[in-house]
Amino acid sequence: MISDNLIDIKRRIDSALLEVGRKPESCTLIGVSKTKPISQIKEAYSSGLRNFGENYVEEFFAKHYDYHPDDLHYHFIGRLPTKKVRKIVGKSSLIHSISSLKLAKKVDFVSKDENLIQKVLIQINQGDEASKSGFSLNVGDYFEDLLSLSNVKILGLMSIPPYSEPARPYFIYLRELRDELEKQFDIELPYLSMGMSGDFEEAIQEGSTHIRVGTSIFGER
Repeated sequence: MISDNLIDIKRRIDSALLEVGRKPESCTLIGVSKTKPISQIKEAYSSGLRNFGENYVEEFFAKHYDYHPDDLHYHFIGRLPTKKVRKIVGKSSLIHSISSLKLAKKVDFVSKDENLIQKVLIQINQGDEASKSGFSLNVGDYFEDLLSLSNVKILGLMSIPPYSEPARPYFIYLRELRDELEKQFDIELPYLSMGMSGDFEEAIQEGSTHIRVGTSIFGER
């Protein structure tokens, strides 16, 4: 099942990229493997998937310890408590969910202590939803402080649109916000992490570089 699902998803990714004139390698498929057993990660890996997303710190830590081939990349995509940062830093290829300046500073502190540079994305709470973490749309007010952190490498933005609304306008706005930040601070933010099982084709068409797909690969939880 997982192998067939991946074939179908990769076909749809390629089609969406072709539609807007993007190269096949310009979008990374992340299999959201939260709550899934290692056996399913191994099955997806044997079918060619190399990037996996985890939402929960303890589960991330256990899976990273139990199964980590050299070319497998774990991404942390969930809510990250500051007190658990040390379990993620240096193990996550990319932390997608930097949701506050306080969290960014803690990641920077631990990264300094571990003598490494941690790659991260800034999470934007576009719908201002109480159930979700993230910076508000005035994230530019914090960017100078974020960019001053020497052991954190900010590569872009991440967002999850409100479930009850059409996703495309939120994808467009996130891309435009990224473009504004690049101009304002004279930086490059090449990554946009947006799009999930139900809307990843729209996200790709609006510039997503990382899509987070769970159900369409692994089935319902």
